[in-house]
Amino acid sequence: MAPAPRNEVSVAKAKAQPREVATGFEAPRKTGGEKLTGVAARAVSANPADSAPADPKARAGWWKGLSPTQQMQALNADPKKVGAMDGLPASVRDGANRLQLKKEIAQLAGEANKAKAAALADRSLFDKMKDKVTPGSDADKPAASFLSKEKQRQLENAQAVQQQLAVVEKEAGTAQLLVYDSAFVKGEGRAAIVAGNLDTAKHVSVSVPGLNSDVRGYMDNITRDALNLRKQAGAAQGEVATVAWMGYDAPGFQNVASDNAAENGAKLLASDVAGIRASRQGNQPHLTVIGHSYGSTTASIAADKNGLQADDLVLIGSPGAGSAKSVKDYDGALANGHTWSGSASRDVVSWLNGSNMPGDPLGQDPSEDKFGANRFTAEAPDRGDKSNIADHSKYYRAGSESLANLADIVTGNYGGVDRAAYRYGQHDWFKGNWVKDPEVDRKV
Repeated sequence: MAPAPRNEVSVAKAKAQPREVATGFEAPRKTGGEKLTGVAARAVSANPADSAPADPKARAGWWKGLSPTQQMQALNADPKKVGAMDGLPASVRDGANRLQLKKEIAQLAGEANKAKAAALADRSLFDKMKDKVTPGSDADKPAASFLSKEKQRQLENAQAVQQQLAVVEKEAGTAQLLVYDSAFVKGEGRAAIVAGNLDTAKHVSVSVPGLNSDVRGYMDNITRDALNLRKQAGAAQGEVATVAWMGYDAPGFQNVASDNAAENGAKLLASDVAGIRASRQGNQPHLTVIGHSYGSTTASIAADKNGLQADDLVLIGSPGAGSAKSVKDYDGALANGHTWSGSASRDVVSWLNGSNMPGDPLGQDPSEDKFGANRFTAEAPDRGDKSNIADHSKYYRAGSESLANLADIVTGNYGGVDRAAYRYGQHDWFKGNWVKDPEVDRKV
């Protein structure tokens, strides 16, 4: 048998030999510890924020331990995540939330313009096919109206926050966006704007609004309240930071007695206040939480059930203190002289509680003697002649007794607070149980 030609033998040997991997696309090479253990190393995250601890106090230390480069990487990689981190300095969260705010406005406005352009193109094609012009052109409609309802709300939330940041910066000199989530509860929104510097202020207040309040429709009102309060603090205002906290899903009039918004809001409020505390380790401010209207019910529940870390708690225009039957249901200082109540004598909302309503749907009246809070004068110079709804909106009004007293409480000037006589229950054989308010007849 004749031997195979030389070139055929060479080819056969080449086919028999194992082929080496030429590129990493065919099989990755093992390196480092994987050669020794056979276990592949975990991929390194590009965002340092992914390793942040859950506890706000631990998170504060973690952030300080990052290099400036790592902090910037975390902020740029996910500003929404950094902005939501309780325990970080307010200046850091402000920068992150503003970045997120800017991105969202640009993104949502872009989506709105594209949606409008697409709608106009479809309408034009339809008109050409029908050889006529359809009346009521979409060209005159605002671009935002072409978004879904939820995205419309998000854009309105973002625009409201942007506008109020500008107002606060102009009037207070410094504004910080502590909390921002335009998509919270299907676009209802969540935000907190600070008038002043939350990282350095000696005195801090957190104002919690009431019924029917949301970011897009109420942010201007609550920031105005915060600005009025800071201005009333006078010479001390450089040491005061007032927080306009629209941080929960407040109910409407139709579901106020049955909604669990106060319980849910109380948890968020307590968490945000704890975040402020954590960010100020070693340099704690005197911190006051002020709940107005249904916000007072929310704040009271936070103190009763969620360990609200406040030095003073103020309930104004309160329809009820929720789960707390008296100040003794609170902890620490709040149970011992640092809970306050301001109820205008003719504010009809402040009468929807306590001994006045069967079953106490929203809890005890904090201005009654049985509750045990320090009641202060809260009448407006232009108060109504009888029970009315207008007086319910005057607690932060310039020139009111309430605003003057709020400023003294927030700055720790307790001796300057004008005290008011308690409401108290009476029994009458004809009227039954009813409540008397000595403030009704006091001259203002």
